[in-house]
Amino acid sequence: MRAMTQGKYGLDSLVLSEIPTPRIESEQILVKVEAASIYAAVLHLITADISLVRLFAGLRKPRMRPGQSFAGTVIGIGSEVKDLKVGDRVCGTAPGALAELVVARANRVALLPIGVGFDEASTIPVSAGTALQAVRKHGQVSAGQKVLIIGASGCVGSFAVQIAIGLGAEVTGVCRGSKKSYVRTLGAHQVIDYESESITGAFDCIIDASSFLSIKQLRRLLKSGGRLVIVGAAANHGSSGLSRLVATALLSLFIKESIKSFIQSEDKDELPLLLEDLARKRINPVIDKKFPLEFSAQAVEHFASGKASGHIVVSPSL
Repeated sequence: MRAMTQGKYGLDSLVLSEIPTPRIESEQILVKVEAASIYAAVLHLITADISLVRLFAGLRKPRMRPGQSFAGTVIGIGSEVKDLKVGDRVCGTAPGALAELVVARANRVALLPIGVGFDEASTIPVSAGTALQAVRKHGQVSAGQKVLIIGASGCVGSFAVQIAIGLGAEVTGVCRGSKKSYVRTLGAHQVIDYESESITGAFDCIIDASSFLSIKQLRRLLKSGGRLVIVGAAANHGSSGLSRLVATALLSLFIKESIKSFIQSEDKDELPLLLEDLARKRINPVIDKKFPLEFSAQAVEHFASGKASGHIVVSPSL
């Protein structure tokens, strides 16, 4: 089968290779990949631009093939898999999703509802899942609250805008000026261009999916007792991400506001709920651009450029 491989960190190391078809174990399934989404974690794991990545992905070179969030059709079933069958349309997460075929654990995928396409579904497991946990679990957003979402045009931020609005919050989105109209289409009540406008106000919850503001600056925008949720390491280019994580953990011990930095945790019950929201149009992942598998490096470059208004998808069938 065709798959993207890399022998070292860096986009220039991505190579389209012919590798053996993987074998599945008893609790796994084999999926023909129709779409794999590109987002921040994919970039970080390929390039190690945040050096903290090397601690769990490999110090000298990546231990796994690139890609994670996918959608496709089941073509093989392990002996202990009971709830899925060949021909099922699914989405989920598994290492090595930038390939024609991927092996996934059965408990890490969910069936696609009728009418849900592969491209849109591929964005749900990580980007929408992270947004849901940021807004509902860590942000504890509820109706009538004022919510600031920094990075509102990004993969996680765009879902966070829609989920917070669905909960009845008043949402202010922050993005670059060229994407203001896109963030408005997501339903944001106000949109701020961080390149030319000041961010002012007092918010019950801030979800930071971009990190161009310091924690001190973010705290000034919180109401007393408000909640700051930092998605991932949210490190600036060239930093390890560790200092921000440590600062967040230490500061949270001494202040009345809630400050939390988190990375998405697996929750098998969330994915079917998000797919149902997708089917009912309560969330809408706009696809900015699709790339063939052999142009995976260009897809990641397009994401890293910040030019996309919406999600980027790699499709092995193009």
